Formats: sequence, C-alpha cells, structure tokens
Amino acid sequence: MQKERILYIDRLRGINIFLVVLGHIVTNNVIQGEYSGVYVWGSTFRMPLFMFLCGYIAAKVIKPKIFKNYGGFILKKCRTLLIPFFVWPLLVSNFFFTATEDYHFLDTMSVLINGGGLWFLLHLFYITILYSFWLYISSKINSKNKFWLDTIISGLVLSILAGLLYFDVSPMIRPLIMFYIFYFAGVFVSKYDMFSNILMRREVFSVALLVFISLVGFYIYADSTIYNILIKVICAIAAIAVFYFTIRTINWPPLIDKYVRFWGVNSLIIYVTHFHIIRIFENPFIPEGVNPFILLVFTAVLAIIACLITMTIYSFIKMSPVLNFLLYGSKLNLPFSKKEATLNT
Repeated sequence: MQKERILYIDRLRGINIFLVVLGHIVTNNVIQGEYSGVYVWGSTFRMPLFMFLCGYIAAKVIKPKIFKNYGGFILKKCRTLLIPFFVWPLLVSNFFFTATEDYHFLDTMSVLINGGGLWFLLHLFYITILYSFWLYISSKINSKNKFWLDTIISGLVLSILAGLLYFDVSPMIRPLIMFYIFYFAGVFVSKYDMFSNILMRREVFSVALLVFISLVGFYIYADSTIYNILIKVICAIAAIAVFYFTIRTINWPPLIDKYVRFWGVNSLIIYVTHFHIIRIFENPFIPEGVNPFILLVFTAVLAIIACLITMTIYSFIKMSPVLNFLLYGSKLNLPFSKKEATLNT
C-alpha cells in the first residue's frame, strides 16, 4: 500500500508541475496571457494542489524522530528550499550568461523577503516549520490519533499566522494562511483514511467536477474580493478532489507514466529552472482571443518540451557539486571521500 501511495502522489506532482509550466508558458507568450482562460482556470488550483501534496508527503516522511536532531532538520530545509530561493534571483538571473550593469542587491532581497521571486519555496519553508510545531504538539498529546484533537492543534498553530496578519507583519501572510490550510488538508488526508476514502468515492468526484466546471468561469484573476477568493477556494477544493480520484483510478500507458512520475519526483527542480526557458521571444507573440482549447493543446506541447529541457539542464548541472548545491539544494558532496582522498595522497 505504501508503494502505491508513493506512485500516485508522484503522478499527481508530475501532472501539477506540468500544468504550472503550461500556465507560465501562456503568461510569457500570449498577449495578455494572464487573462487567458487557460491560465486563469489553472490558477485556481495549481498551487493549492501543490501545497496539498506537500502536506500529504510530509505526513508520510516527517516523523517525531526529527526532534532528536531538530537543528539538522531545519538546516536541511534551508538547504533544499532557501538556498535555491535566494540563489536563482540573486545569482542566476543577474550573472549567468548576462552582463548586469544595474544590480541592486538590497532591493532584490526586499522583494524576496516579502514573498517575491520563487515565492513557493519560501512559503513551503515557513509552512513546513509550522507543521513541525504541530507535529511536536500532536506527538505529545495525541498519541491515539484523534482527529478532533489534531484539528484543534492545527487551529492553534494557524492562530500564529492570524496574529501576524492582524499586525500586518508582511504582505505574504494572507496567501500563507490559505496555503497552510491546503497543506494541512493534505496532512489530514494522508493521516486519516476516512478522508482518503471520501475522496475515492465516485459520487464525490462527480459533484466536485460539476462544481469546478460550473464555478471556474466566475473567477477573476488578481481580484482580491472575498467573493472571488471564496470562488478560488471552492474551485481548488473541487480540483483537488477531481485530480485525487482521477490519478488513482485511470490506467497509465507505461511511457507516459514513466515521464509523469519522473517529473513528479523532480518537480521542484523543474519549478526553479523552467522560468528561464519558457519565453520564446522577447515579447508575447500569440494573439489574445485564441480558442482556449486550441491554445491548451499548443501550449501543452511546449510544456512537454520545456519539462524535457529542464531535466536535461539538471542532468548537466548535477555533475558539478557546487552548482547542484547552489541551484537545487543538493548535498555538497566532495569529489572524493576522506578515505579516497587518503588513498590518493
């Protein structure tokens, strides 16, 4: 059962990162692409689904034993999430294959700290830390895995974010609260089989699909009204239910399954890399008003190519331990172990 769960989560991650790349291809190559239906529809659920999957995986792999070396756990998250978060905009965008004459380090840092750049990595880092707080409390007072008690604990942790929002600490707190909720939805589905069983019911899938296709057309991109946010949340919940059921139910052709799972395993690598290869020309060239289904097919082909290129770039970069560490947060392995170094002296 554990193996099957890992496989379908990899598939979900692979499909979702593919849709993320597709959406960014639209915004970078279609005139007024951020208002295209292909992008707007996907923007209702892509990142909530990513957070849901991160929470699902966290419940499987992050266990109370991390508190035996909590400092090591934090350092690992800094390496895998924060180093790429800072290095790509500070180093790659300004100095790799370009000559930067007007470089403002402090201005860039200010944007990053407030949730700009590769914002998903920073949000995921903060939420993972909050999850560790929740895990510590839950492991101490909820050894019998009572759902209601875990819910209360997650609400108490959420109150930390609510307090920060009240005092207007940072503009990133508001989206962080929403992503926290979807992250913990993944945690609860992973931890409690009753939620997974609900999502695997065909009638739930049918209702969720109907809700999504009926509501998504009302969503307005970049509209921060409560009504619009509510539509986005409902669409995201419905889309998660649809994808969860679909990915676990359908039979995958072996070749497609191979690539989708491969992209899923390397979804963060694709995420940080794809921004640098998806713009075909300096300015958007696809006219607005193109039939959304034709646009979807065309950009899907480009997204497949982009995913393949990003993984090719990674296969080259990972041969350099330093670049692999800086760009993707991998362990900084020395060319020779201490034993090998001794033998060679």
